[in-house]
Amino acid sequence: MSAVAPAGANAGPGSGGQAPPNMLGRPIGKNYLDPRGDAIDFTFYNTTLAVLDPSQSLPSQINIDAGTDFYWVASTITALIAGSPFDPTTEQPIQAPFTVVITDSGSQRQLMNAPVPAFELFGTGQLPYRLILPRLFRANSIIQFQWTSYDQTSTYQVFADLHGFRMPKDTPFNL
Repeated sequence: MSAVAPAGANAGPGSGGQAPPNMLGRPIGKNYLDPRGDAIDFTFYNTTLAVLDPSQSLPSQINIDAGTDFYWVASTITALIAGSPFDPTTEQPIQAPFTVVITDSGSQRQLMNAPVPAFELFGTGQLPYRLILPRLFRANSIIQFQWTSYDQTSTYQVFADLHGFRMPKDTPFNL
């Protein structure tokens, strides 16, 4: 026996109680995402720096898809010393020795007033950094990153991921 939430139970505030036509009633107690039924999908956006030299500053960016808004909920980073062999069975994660400034082109806002250490915004694969509330990036936005190494000796490869949900443009966020 499967109970289903009443029609409109998925609708957001101010929507008049009507769910968008691409959303089905959500079964009560459902604890998974169905991209077809819920019009929502979990995704990762990645930005990579092949080489970040000592004391160097470099930009990178993520382009948000044209048809979907992106809600950022968590982030991870991997920093590898360039040219060094990597053995995931013995290596401990490197605490990223660089700062980052993130700018959202969709809202024309920097997300911080000064560069912050990357380890304050990005966790590891085992323990991702979780945002208190999802951060919306509108469809077609560009998320710009400015990375600055404060390591004086090593060159790094940097892989940063934003974890979140993609939803059709202007769909109210509700689970």
